[in-house]
Amino acid sequence: MIRALRRFLSARHGRVVEAGIAVGGLLAYNLVRARHRANHDDAVANARRIARVERDAGLLVEPGVQRLLVRGPVSRSVLGAAYIATQVVALPWALRTAFNRRLPEYPALRTMALISWAAGVAWYARRPVAPPRMLPELGVEDSVSRGFIPMDSPLLRHLYNPYAAMPSLHVGMSPVVAWTMWAGTTNPALRAVAVAYPPAVAATVVATGQHFIADIAGGIAVVLPAWAIARRITGAGRSAASAALTREP
Repeated sequence: MIRALRRFLSARHGRVVEAGIAVGGLLAYNLVRARHRANHDDAVANARRIARVERDAGLLVEPGVQRLLVRGPVSRSVLGAAYIATQVVALPWALRTAFNRRLPEYPALRTMALISWAAGVAWYARRPVAPPRMLPELGVEDSVSRGFIPMDSPLLRHLYNPYAAMPSLHVGMSPVVAWTMWAGTTNPALRAVAVAYPPAVAATVVATGQHFIADIAGGIAVVLPAWAIARRITGAGRSAASAALTREP
C-alpha cells in the first residue's frame, strides 16, 4: 500500500488524474473543516496568546506594518487583490506551469503542496487561530474586506476557514511560485521579481490584517519539512539528475 502510494505520488499523471488529485484534496479539506468547526472564542483566545507572545518579544509589528503600507483606498484595494491572488491564482498557476513544462520536480512540488495542506488542516482543526483583524485592541483593520472582497460574508465563510491564521500557507507556499518563475526565465528582471515574491507575500498578509508575524514562521515550519518529505517520497533529486543526464548530447 505504502509503496503503491509512493509510486503514485512520484509520477506525473495525465491532466484528468492531476485535476482529480487537486479536487480530492479540496474535498478532504472541506470534510475536515465541516467535522471540526472552529469556535470563535477559542480562535480569538489563541490569537491573543500569539499577540501576547509577540508583544513580550518586541515583535508585535502588525499595526505598524499596516499603517506603513495601507495609505488609502488604492493601496487597500491593491493589497486586498494581492492577498486573494497569491493563493487562489498564483499557486495553481505555479503548479500548472510546472506540470505543463514537464519539470522533473513537479511530482515533488505537488506532493509538498498536499502534505502542507494536510498539516495545515490538522493544525487548524486542533488549534484554530483568528487573524489579527479580529482583535479590536490591536487596531488592525480588515483591509481585504474594505478594499476588495468581504471576507466575513456568509457566502465566503462557506468557502474558506476564517480561523486558519496559523500557519500561513500563503507565505509557506510562496517559494513554489518563486521557484517556478525563476526556472522559467533567464531574464534578470523577472528573476529579481521571483526573489522578491516571498517577502512581498509576507508583507501583504500582515498589511491586510490576515496574519501575525508568528503565522509566517508557522507556515515555513510546515512547508520546509513537507518539502523534505516530498523529495524523499518522490526521489526528486534523483529524478532531476536523471533528467539532466538525458538532456546532455
